[in-house]
Amino acid sequence: MLDLIQKNKIIIGILVVIIAAFAWFGLSDQQPSSSLLSSESRSDTSVADQEILRVLLDMRSIRLDSSIFENPAFASLRDFGREIIPEPVGRTNPFAPVDRQSPSVNGATDAVQSQ
Repeated sequence: MLDLIQKNKIIIGILVVIIAAFAWFGLSDQQPSSSLLSSESRSDTSVADQEILRVLLDMRSIRLDSSIFENPAFASLRDFGREIIPEPVGRTNPFAPVDRQSPSVNGATDAVQSQ
């Protein structure tokens, strides 16, 4: 292994210099900010706002054909939905520690906890 390194000293040296140069130029492009807070540029926000407005205006021009609701096939459709039955609500804070005196699932206090 040492023979290989000694024979290729020049190539290894050049590779180290190239890697160091890439690291130097890659890290030096970033300009340090003078404050801890940064704000988003207004142009990015305005482009996004314009895109949203364009989509909303396109949606405004959409017209629905109400003849589909008069179709007998539509009138023959049935709703197979089910009513959602409200379930009991759990604890107000599920991450709060459990009180030692609280009843267990079967309604009795745990004998192991009280000892």
